[in-house]
Amino acid sequence: MPFWRDAVLWGFIGLSPTNRAGFGEYRTWTIEQLALATAYLLGPDEPLLAAEVSRFDVLDAWSRNLAVVVTAAHVLVFRFDSVEGQPRWIALARRATDVKIEPHTGVSGFFLPALEVIDRTARWMIQGFKGEKFNSESVLDAWRQAVKNAR
Repeated sequence: MPFWRDAVLWGFIGLSPTNRAGFGEYRTWTIEQLALATAYLLGPDEPLLAAEVSRFDVLDAWSRNLAVVVTAAHVLVFRFDSVEGQPRWIALARRATDVKIEPHTGVSGFFLPALEVIDRTARWMIQGFKGEKFNSESVLDAWRQAVKNAR
């Protein structure tokens, strides 16, 4: 009985055994899906250089709704169809020079790290999760390099 009591209690704050143990594999699996989707869209000559996935917990499981992908020339924002689904919709596909990517700062940025992807028509927030590594620097570095190479 203590396991279920603890799982429910910790699940309410996103620290259930499933969340603590399984996110690394879930994130890796999602980024592999993004690499395949990027290769399908842009071809094998423009592979994924960096990516980050929005994530949030649903009691004892992970979920995601958006992801940002940076290639040598483009920035893509994908939407997912379900918790276990593949990236199905392309919310943004632009040249790297037409997009701005910023780390989200402020109180929310401290507790919940995020990347904000901005183009002239919309904004997308790729939200991290407290207590988990959010690899925003690799995305920012890849985007800066893509912008630099385009000029």
